[in-house]
Amino acid sequence: MKTLIKYNLFLVSLIFCFTPTQEIKSQDFGADVASSYVWRGTEYGTGLAVQPWMELGAGSLTGGVWGSFNQAEAGYDGNELDLWVSYDFGPLALTVTSYTFPGAGGAGDVFDGDVEVSGSTSLGPVDLTVGYFTDHGALYVEAGFPIGPVGVAVGYGSDGDVGFYAGGDSGLVNVSFSGSKDIAITEDFSLPVFGSFIINPDAEAAFLVFGFSL
Repeated sequence: MKTLIKYNLFLVSLIFCFTPTQEIKSQDFGADVASSYVWRGTEYGTGLAVQPWMELGAGSLTGGVWGSFNQAEAGYDGNELDLWVSYDFGPLALTVTSYTFPGAGGAGDVFDGDVEVSGSTSLGPVDLTVGYFTDHGALYVEAGFPIGPVGVAVGYGSDGDVGFYAGGDSGLVNVSFSGSKDIAITEDFSLPVFGSFIINPDAEAAFLVFGFSL
């Protein structure tokens, strides 16, 4: 199963590479700069995180790369580089992501990372995401919804054979409150900024993250 998913991820990437440019509907790239990198209620690395991304879209098929690079901490080199492909079926979008953690020499095989298969849909005002790491048996479920101008997300993690979320157990690992706005720099340019207050009830930890997008 793991080998098949990685093969399909590689195959879809080749399709993007050899798709005629007139058939590629959209392309985009950019970067976020965040005061720290907090993923699903857990902080990775230390200090300022630079998070570049690139993506291509062809109809309902989208793929791209995303990275986060900051200072190392004990047992973790601070860097992440993810390759992903997603297909939007309308009411449901399915995504396959390969997570890799490169050292100083860069990533090795980006198709040979920790593979997660996830699905996302909207049920009225609630955005629901379910992700499952096929090689570790770790499950994550998150519901996101607005309360006025504030975006709220509640995430539950259940670990398989690794402690991704709750130290080898399961529990409520992510309750976040987020907002964003544009700060006018000149008459023609505004800087998008964002902030999140994140609580991990299982770990009894809290984080305040601020950043901007380029």
